[in-house]
Amino acid sequence: MQANIVIVGATRGFETLTYSIPPALDGRVEPGHRVLAPLRARKVTGVVTEVGERLSTSELKPILEVLEPRPLFDRPHLQLMEFLASYYMVSIADAYRSVIPAVARVESRTAYNLATPPDQLARATFTRVERSVIETITKRPQTTRQLEKIGPPSEVRATIARFVADGIIESRAATTGRHRDTADLVARLVIGAAVESVRGPKQREVLNSIVSGGETGVLVKDLTRRKDGTRAVLKSLARRGLIAIDAAPATHGVAAEFDLNDEQQVALDAISPAIENRRYQAFLLWGVTASGKTEIYLNLAARALAAGRNVLIMVPEIALAHEIVRSFRARFGSLVGIAHSAQSVSERWASWMAALGGQARVMIGPRSVIFAPMHDAGLIVVDEEHDASYKSEEGIFYHARDLAVALAGFSNCPVVLGSATPSSESYANARRGRYRLLRLLRRVNDRAMASVEIVDMRREVADARRLAAAKPTNGAGREAKSADLPDAVPLSTTLVAALRENLASAGQSMVFLNRRGFHNFLQCHICGNVIACPNCSVSMTFHMRDRSLRCHYCGNHTAAPDTCPECNSYGLKGQGFGTERLTQTLADMMPAARIERMDSDTSSLRGARARMLAELRAGEIDILVGTQMITKGFDFPGVTLAAVVNADMALNMPDFRSAERTFQLLTQIAGRAGRGERPGRVIIQTYAPNHYSIRAARDQDYARFMRRELELRRDLMYPPFARLAMVRIEGAEPQIVRRMAEAVAKSLVKDTTPEGIRVLGPAPAPIERIKQRYRWQVMIKSRELKPMRAAIAAMRAEVGPSADRDDIYLAIDIDPVRML
Repeated sequence: MQANIVIVGATRGFETLTYSIPPALDGRVEPGHRVLAPLRARKVTGVVTEVGERLSTSELKPILEVLEPRPLFDRPHLQLMEFLASYYMVSIADAYRSVIPAVARVESRTAYNLATPPDQLARATFTRVERSVIETITKRPQTTRQLEKIGPPSEVRATIARFVADGIIESRAATTGRHRDTADLVARLVIGAAVESVRGPKQREVLNSIVSGGETGVLVKDLTRRKDGTRAVLKSLARRGLIAIDAAPATHGVAAEFDLNDEQQVALDAISPAIENRRYQAFLLWGVTASGKTEIYLNLAARALAAGRNVLIMVPEIALAHEIVRSFRARFGSLVGIAHSAQSVSERWASWMAALGGQARVMIGPRSVIFAPMHDAGLIVVDEEHDASYKSEEGIFYHARDLAVALAGFSNCPVVLGSATPSSESYANARRGRYRLLRLLRRVNDRAMASVEIVDMRREVADARRLAAAKPTNGAGREAKSADLPDAVPLSTTLVAALRENLASAGQSMVFLNRRGFHNFLQCHICGNVIACPNCSVSMTFHMRDRSLRCHYCGNHTAAPDTCPECNSYGLKGQGFGTERLTQTLADMMPAARIERMDSDTSSLRGARARMLAELRAGEIDILVGTQMITKGFDFPGVTLAAVVNADMALNMPDFRSAERTFQLLTQIAGRAGRGERPGRVIIQTYAPNHYSIRAARDQDYARFMRRELELRRDLMYPPFARLAMVRIEGAEPQIVRRMAEAVAKSLVKDTTPEGIRVLGPAPAPIERIKQRYRWQVMIKSRELKPMRAAIAAMRAEVGPSADRDDIYLAIDIDPVRML
């Protein structure tokens, strides 16, 4: 028997290789298994995709080891990986490498360390590369690939060979990655075991500990924590048949009773037959905010589990993962697992192993959870399906929502896409009959929707100027008129009064501003210089907390100077405002209020976001100021006022989806208020009160907005009436990047037709330089996907080799979501 294996280790030029299955592994190797295989002088991890006889007539090396007793991926996930590679135009090996956690990519490499330090006389004769090699491996062992970064690879390899021959350095085998299943194991007493036959004191001690665990047993990791030979004792007791060591059983939570309203029951009854009949069907659950979509998810999950199948729940943000996990664990106990990028490597791999071993039968997480080894999925849910976070913006540019629909098809199970503001693509699919549309028009317990008020900031500014002209000096009576100064935070009198009134009535408020920092930038009022990031085409954001300037694209930061770097004058002044400054302004206006700020700066520490959300739920926060992370799916009954400081920020982005994103954002914010017994109020400050997206958000009329939006999309040939792809060209030299972008566009133009493919560009990206790399882009529009993909493939074949020579990165983004 032989096996085709996709190599997922760090290799050059290897994709799928064929290996023989040795007699010792006969019958133990199946498609989806993670295995260890030889490759030249190394051992690398691979995933078996096919097993059969005579797959190759060549002389084959044998597989070395099967790394899990059960295949890591089931057949639907193997099909998903093939779909991922094909649809997004990447190699199958790159697809697996991007999906499997690094800890699971077991590799053996040759590493070099210093054996005999060369004397000073020898060092004096070394070349620059030779000196660098010695200095580098003196600090820590290095592989050949790591050392090749020092200089020309051929010279580095020759240096290594000479130093090894001279005995200056030596090689050793180094293994990275994790070999074993890390799921929690439990030791239990075998029924009828002759415990009286155990005589040794150490064996008796370990056996007594296991007996004390009763029927549930004792976790092996608790028994072996002291590392005093307990593991060997456990193996001896297991060989004698006295104990059994297997996976820890999952525990169920206390099943809660949910009283569903008529709309919820209709949705539940519509989806359930697809679970029971193991049938693929896609549902778009369009429900207003607080309409009880989570209760439907819970009931559907219970039916899938009762049918012996597993459940996958996807959420757009890690914070939302914690929120929905709380609801699911209250219902299903430890059957619920969670996997996300904020976990440590060991935690994430343990989550995968819990899913693989069946301890976690409900997996919840952001977009990467779609690849968790959850076998036999019986239900897939994509909550807040419209959210742009489901689109990966690095590596492979996949859209997890679309992959979820594909995985449901491969798994023969229903997929539920839930949202209060469905994406235009999903809404169009529902209209075309690809998805079944289910509506939830009422909030739970028939609570009223929050009232929404638009504040025209143009009038506020005009009123402030008239007041300033009448009263040139700031008086105590003008505290609420902070919009009168051009560099002040523009808080309208309406919003300030509403915040004070809500505070006085013991209500909680959320204030949204999608920009962090204190000032947007520092500008010199003498020479006009704006302090910009040296690595990116953006200004540096000023943070008051540590008086620093930070770039939010590359992470560069430095202390804010006292004088202008250009003219050395003291004319630097902050311009614009972010959440840090907004928080300070509100604290000055309402010193008695308990105000917290939630953005990337305050919630980056582990547990900080969960702590703030817990305090908000407990009523310990009066006003929560935050960026977009506070708008998504949170259910806080105490929040009675939600406010948007500047609704125009998303609206003015250079993106054809800007109006849709603005409507979705404002509707989601409006949904945070009035979810409890008290009615909610929403205030939206804008300089464009008559824009159709803002007016529709005020009326919370999704259908009206989408009718207007789809008319514009149809006229301009944008999704969902056309297919898009973006080719991004990145490199260190601006002239080379530009020439390559022109070559890309020229190649693509060959396939254009008036009614078929259209090519827009080349043009510099809206942010032309990030991390010292220049960025251009070419957009392709097409009525059909197939000819567009063919044109891109031909372009890559034509332009790709010269791009590699010039160190230019060509990124192909099928169905792009962000245009920046």
